[in-house]
Amino acid sequence: MQNTKISLKNISRIVWHNIIIIVIATLLFGLAGGLYARHKRHTDFTSTRNLMTSSSYRGAAANEEVQANINLGDTYAKIVESKDVARAARQKLPKSIRKEYSAKQISSMVNAHPIAQTTIVKINVKADTAKASAQIVNAVTEAAAKQIPKKVPSAGKISLFAKETANDAQSVTTPSTKKFVLIGAAVGFLLGMVLAFSVTTWTKLI
Repeated sequence: MQNTKISLKNISRIVWHNIIIIVIATLLFGLAGGLYARHKRHTDFTSTRNLMTSSSYRGAAANEEVQANINLGDTYAKIVESKDVARAARQKLPKSIRKEYSAKQISSMVNAHPIAQTTIVKINVKADTAKASAQIVNAVTEAAAKQIPKKVPSAGKISLFAKETANDAQSVTTPSTKKFVLIGAAVGFLLGMVLAFSVTTWTKLI
């Protein structure tokens, strides 16, 4: 009976030791994940402005003209993202922003894609500040409005939607602190289990 009590007491001690190891490892790795995320945290600002192409679309061939313009959406988007547009857009920027970004950088910041079944091209610009994002997307769309007819003479009239402002920019902060805390905690939990099992095996079975 005494041996049974001693065995149960030892087992209980081992279980609690293992639980403590697992909890400590989980907390430490969760904390490490959170600190890493805070250290790497960065906020990007994205501004969006739309550009639309249109023609007279009159007569029997109107439907064909509309469809032809829609089919050119990808071409227009590529022109918007081109270095020619980036260089022209850079010249339109205030000096304070122009000195921060080269034409190559501006080109890499621009993402354009046509909206399905329309003649609208959606243009996004991601930058480090809301002000830069808004001013660059406005400069890019204005430069594109002049470059597209040069590249595609049949493009027709180019219309620009309302200018973006810094207040319109959408912010995204990455990486997610919560996500890294959960990932760190999960890794810590698994490592804690392995460590607890290894310690138990080493001290009790070897």
